[in-house]
Amino acid sequence: METAAIAPATPTGPATRLPAWRRWLAPRPPKAVTAVVVGERCLAARVEFEGATNRLKLVHAGEGDASSLERWRTARWFADSAPVLVLAGPERQFLTLDRPPVPQEELAMAVRFPLAEAAELDPEQMLGTALPLLRMSDSMAPQVMAVGARLDAVKAQLARLAAAGIKARSIDVSYSALRGMALMQPPDEDGWVNVTLIGGELAIGLLWQGEFCALRTLALPRRAPRDEHEFENALALHIQRTADLFERQTTRLAVRRVLAALPGLPLSAREAIHAALPLSPALFDLENHLDMDDEGRAACAGNGEMTALICVAVGRLYDLRGLSRPAHEALEARAAQGQPA
Repeated sequence: METAAIAPATPTGPATRLPAWRRWLAPRPPKAVTAVVVGERCLAARVEFEGATNRLKLVHAGEGDASSLERWRTARWFADSAPVLVLAGPERQFLTLDRPPVPQEELAMAVRFPLAEAAELDPEQMLGTALPLLRMSDSMAPQVMAVGARLDAVKAQLARLAAAGIKARSIDVSYSALRGMALMQPPDEDGWVNVTLIGGELAIGLLWQGEFCALRTLALPRRAPRDEHEFENALALHIQRTADLFERQTTRLAVRRVLAALPGLPLSAREAIHAALPLSPALFDLENHLDMDDEGRAACAGNGEMTALICVAVGRLYDLRGLSRPAHEALEARAAQGQPA
């Protein structure tokens, strides 16, 4: 299996750093990224940069059953595109860990053991990787986000894609939507608390220049709330407390903004939560960042899973085009210079 590990997108630095001869010899990056979720419901989204305007464009988005995969391939949703299998729901898990004292090339193997222990699996049954987290404070030890999934479940999803003629060479997780949201914002020096509802889970991440500093999740009740206002207040309170926690822990950068993607909630609920959010809150709207047609608009409307999938695809596309920022080095340099948050 060519896809040997889960690989959340990580910044590669500007493409212009390569010498001209290496840029000429380097293979041309795919035109697009097509992210796909495989399950009882299959979702797919293709994003690319429009040639003339260089704006992000949502070219295709849809959901269906397993038979839709081959139909999407036949309709060329994956043509000249980098297919990314995105793990959502109970298939994937994460842990925040102090970085194991092993060489970089052994890091993915080292985090398999705590991931497997948490999932009550044998390490050989766990697929995992480690994403370095930006240090929020000089007093904090270096940490990693360990991301894992059951190997048999991942193999089964890759096999379903292969049966439809789709070969996914990379795997990501739905939490990376928070990173895609951050990369679509104008660059600034502030930390962003990004929030999204993905299925039955609330994910809250602290990001700086498109990289994770921290991530927290909250499983939502499976039953519909008896009191909508109570539910909205509980969500807003959890976001407030998490943002406050991030602010208290962070000394290397300022946390001034909250960005919430809540398309699955009614407008009144979104507005109520927005009004209760701390810092400088804003509601995330895909249409402000991607061009899309009526079909794409309909696919995204009220669909938190589709919105998250598109954001994951955007993050991957930025990386393939060398547009994401090397935030680790930048933050270390700021700390070394003693710049105030």
